[in-house]
Amino acid sequence: MNQQASADRTQRSSVVPVPELRFTAHHFPVSSAFVNFLDEVTGQKRIVREENDWGDQITERMGKGIGNIPEIRKVVQSASDTAFQTTLGRDLTLRAYNLLGHLLTGNTDFYGRMHSANRFILVVSAPRHGGSYLTKELFRAVGRDHRALPNYFAHDGFPEAHNAWIGNDGIETMPMTRRTIQQTAEWLTMADWFFRDAHPLAGLRTIPKKGTKMVYEGRFFRDLFGPLAEWVVAVRHPAAACLSLVEKAGGMTPDGKFPMQPRSVIERWVVESWESDGVNRQEVGRMPYFDAYLHYWLRYHQIMAVNGILQGNRRLTVLPYQRSAFEAYISAQHARFASGRSTEPFFVHGTVREKYPEWIARSANAIEDVAQWWNSFGVAFPIAEVSEAL
Repeated sequence: MNQQASADRTQRSSVVPVPELRFTAHHFPVSSAFVNFLDEVTGQKRIVREENDWGDQITERMGKGIGNIPEIRKVVQSASDTAFQTTLGRDLTLRAYNLLGHLLTGNTDFYGRMHSANRFILVVSAPRHGGSYLTKELFRAVGRDHRALPNYFAHDGFPEAHNAWIGNDGIETMPMTRRTIQQTAEWLTMADWFFRDAHPLAGLRTIPKKGTKMVYEGRFFRDLFGPLAEWVVAVRHPAAACLSLVEKAGGMTPDGKFPMQPRSVIERWVVESWESDGVNRQEVGRMPYFDAYLHYWLRYHQIMAVNGILQGNRRLTVLPYQRSAFEAYISAQHARFASGRSTEPFFVHGTVREKYPEWIARSANAIEDVAQWWNSFGVAFPIAEVSEAL
């Protein structure tokens, strides 16, 4: 009797189905950036692109905003459907979904293969801190023409990361799984495509990337890119960075207050940093422009310290916003990878002392605060050096 009962239980347990998690493309639709990529590489060209050299220090323009969202969604959906009908578009899309599965499940075999074949060089800095110059020059150092690498692949906002688990990218509200993890899988797919013919440099395929927003998911990106990843952090005085933002946005606002309706993507990020602290945009719109910006600068560098970018990072390079520091670092990379190219000059314009000297004094406490945070993780903040480029 006992043997029969045991046999019955064994038989029942052997036929109990294993739970499965099933997701479709409706749960994880591809991002608009990935659709741009598919539209371009498949030759469909249904999306009109603005010509803009993201790496040019003189002509570079900031993103102005999203535009007509319903119309954009319509165009993106049409481009996505068309690209997916091609063999290449379908193969790249399926590869991105396979990579998403590896990231969601923590596939250690996948991570091991990626880390053993690739060296990623990540430029992480707040906006208007020289990151575009460093990224462009790193591409040149590894033998790539930055003009052949589109903004959505090389530049700041992709993959999207946010200071909250559920955040809005300007078009829709998404959880971190769809926003950061899925878009990272898409970016890795793009990287494989754009660097498919790259020869190993110093033993590894070397891929630079500008990642301003990586600080918000620092631990994820540290683990993703692995122990051989190199991290380059550019640091600029907040007064100088703020003036650069003002000038690129078209000048100071008429009343000297921060705009309640941001004129650029970076101004939107400033507003979002306040909203994360529970301050609404109406209140931000009553603040002096520099005071609103200084909060963003402070929070950004605090988050960089505590979210994992700095902690125990043995492949970290901190560069103060100085021509000598930037060019020396880049020249060393050109020599390291035997690019045969010379370092392009880095332009530093110091006009804060003449235009807004009061901003310098109002920055002192924030700079000292950040220096203390960084020192607690064993990283020196270059206070004296950043104060020279004003």
